[in-house]
Amino acid sequence: MSNPRRAFLASVLALGTLSVLATQGVLKGADQQIAVWFLPLHSRYLDGPMQVLAWFGGSTWTILALLGLGALAWRRGGNAGALALTATFLAGALLQVFLRLWVSQWRPDAGAIPASMDLLTRFELAGFPSGHAYRSAFLFGWIARAAVGTRWERLLVPGCALMVGLVGITRVYLNRHWASDVLGAWLVVLTMLSLVRWWEERRSV
Repeated sequence: MSNPRRAFLASVLALGTLSVLATQGVLKGADQQIAVWFLPLHSRYLDGPMQVLAWFGGSTWTILALLGLGALAWRRGGNAGALALTATFLAGALLQVFLRLWVSQWRPDAGAIPASMDLLTRFELAGFPSGHAYRSAFLFGWIARAAVGTRWERLLVPGCALMVGLVGITRVYLNRHWASDVLGAWLVVLTMLSLVRWWEERRSV
């Protein structure tokens, strides 16, 4: 079994396990404890930087990064490269939507949960997996992939990993998500990136 295939299967298993645990409420105690750990860190000196870092998971950054990465992928691999980027990102986003509606782990700032709600409200109140964490991890992960084998690898790969971690931390610090929401998003990205790597390996045979 190839390394990309093993990575894909392992990430699917981990994501499936975490999702089931979240649906059963098993992670609630740990999530709340982690949120408590963040409380003493709150200050006016950190709030601003955290908001700035959170921008790297928002819509504006996502659009700009996708356009830039799409142009780079097209330059390197033609239409196939650009399509692989777009299809992988959208597949991960659809998986995120499915998991939110299925798991229904409510955000820490969701407030009172109505007894009945439409799908849009359900999606907005649910937090597993985190959209910000998914978008930042996917885009920085793709940048790191593109940097491998270039002169920028030693700078960009650890830099991208740091940004993924920092954006994930902002979601818990700003009380927008539980830690398990962030972990779930990272596992979605690992699943998507290992899948596209597996596809590339099979395509090159």
